[in-house]
Amino acid sequence: MPNNYHTALRQYIFFLCNGGMLGLLTWALQLGIYRMIASGSQRDYALASALACLPVIFLNCAIQRRLIFKRHGPLLQFVLANLFMMVFVSLLSPLCRSFVDWALRGGYGETLGFAAASLIGSIPSFLINKFWVFKPRVVQRLS
Repeated sequence: MPNNYHTALRQYIFFLCNGGMLGLLTWALQLGIYRMIASGSQRDYALASALACLPVIFLNCAIQRRLIFKRHGPLLQFVLANLFMMVFVSLLSPLCRSFVDWALRGGYGETLGFAAASLIGSIPSFLINKFWVFKPRVVQRLS
């Protein structure tokens, strides 16, 4: 059983590092796209965010397929899992913001609340991806 534990731990560490790097890439893409649009509107800020996320979703799925879980996972399930986690983190963020403000005596919740929610969300996200999206598939042979 220790082998399964070490494999899962290695996968989770790679999963966290991958998420951090892709988060930075998405942030840079979003900023670049928003500056290219150059309108300054909230609508275009949201549009730049969506446009930045689209290629990163496909890149993330490919990285998790090939490097982290090393097995095929259906893209639709991957997208659904990511949408679920986006809602989860969005709902958790205000609670984390309040908790960070309380725990650190105010002033840090706006900066660290989303990061805390994302770190907490990484655990169910990893489990959903490992055991639902990238789970071993049973192949049936026709005789």
